[in-house]
Amino acid sequence: MSHHVTFNDLPQGGEKFEPAKGGKLIGTLGLLGLFGLLASAYFFFKNTDTFAYSWLFAIFFTFTFVVGGCFWILLHSASNSSWGVAVRRIWENLANMILPLALLTSPLLIPAVQSPLYEWMNHHRAAAKQASEHGGTVREALHHMAQDNPHLHVLVSKFGYMNLTEHFGAFTLSSAFSWQVRFVLYFLILWVIARTLRGRSVKQEQDGDIKHTIWSRQFSCIVLLPFALAVTFAAYDWLVGLDYNWFSTMWGVYIFAGCAWSSMAVSILVVSWLRSLGYLQKVVTEEHYHLMGKLLFAFTVFWAYISFSQYFLIWYANVTEETRFYLTRNTEEWRYVSIFILLGHFIGPFLFLLSQKRKKNPVVISLGCLWILFMHLVDIYWIVIPERGPSLGDGVFSSGAWVQDIAALLAVFGTMGFLYLRSLAKYSLYPWRDPRLIESVNVVN
Repeated sequence: MSHHVTFNDLPQGGEKFEPAKGGKLIGTLGLLGLFGLLASAYFFFKNTDTFAYSWLFAIFFTFTFVVGGCFWILLHSASNSSWGVAVRRIWENLANMILPLALLTSPLLIPAVQSPLYEWMNHHRAAAKQASEHGGTVREALHHMAQDNPHLHVLVSKFGYMNLTEHFGAFTLSSAFSWQVRFVLYFLILWVIARTLRGRSVKQEQDGDIKHTIWSRQFSCIVLLPFALAVTFAAYDWLVGLDYNWFSTMWGVYIFAGCAWSSMAVSILVVSWLRSLGYLQKVVTEEHYHLMGKLLFAFTVFWAYISFSQYFLIWYANVTEETRFYLTRNTEEWRYVSIFILLGHFIGPFLFLLSQKRKKNPVVISLGCLWILFMHLVDIYWIVIPERGPSLGDGVFSSGAWVQDIAALLAVFGTMGFLYLRSLAKYSLYPWRDPRLIESVNVVN
């Protein structure tokens, strides 16, 4: 299809999104978010223990999209890729949802929420109290407690990482790298990256100077490592910490693959939605869909490779502390969920995305993206929720808790979706003075 656009063909000042045009979807997300927040507040006070898992599931599911948006900006800036300029503002706005997400994640700092989620924190607090009453360090108190409970020797060994900042009267037991400090640091790092890169992009719209592009490229190369560390350690703190005995050297990459995969699917859906409202008609073409579809395909395969590698290494080593993760998820009904993830998370998307024709068709690939988001939801649910029953002594499943899971999902995803779509109106939908915009608009692959 012939498509050649010049700067004269594009509106001066770019395209500004009018929320009223997308009022139906935005309003629906807002109502779902409000309903979810009210229901979540009720469940929080009524069933704090079971609801803590619901909230963690919803938070981390949404967290993956924000992280993914940040990753795609960093990747395109660091690699000096031009084709993504046309859709970069979609990622910039997604990454800058980190502050409202941090607010929604803050309940994880409440001890009443931490207690059912992270057993190691309960042991740590008991040791901290013992240390404040009888003297000595928290680690020494943990070591003493391990004489009666041998499982706690693991926490003694991991104390350099798994520790808290606690206050007991006049005593403050702290660590420069405590769980709470890291919690704040993750959001701070992501916020600085997202805000800085979008700030440079917006400044370029004032003068059109290429120096902003060069600066962003250099900055992205520098912060790629802090970004990777923040995402990896957040995945360990919030998910692996659910079972302090378990560990996996591939966990950070596994989570990262899901972040990139799901956020690209969201990007395609948002672009298709905006185009259905009359925006981006001359800026985004089937070539962009094809390129984004190829990245979806790449991360479908990458996720499968990492997932299989993690499973294979744990199965081959057959270490009790490692195998318990998969044993729990191969028990009773969770076994069928595990099989469904294999079929729906890899085999289905793999076959679907093989076709160039399907990747270039906005309607068809958007339907595929909806399925991808559903499977990503199942994957995160499969990671978090199986820990709830055994941890709370309620069997493999906690009966009736699925209602709390839906409430939490509506609260977090609905609220974040509402805020994100409204944020699109703040700036032009694409960086209209980026020197590489025309190259991006006319991309052919």
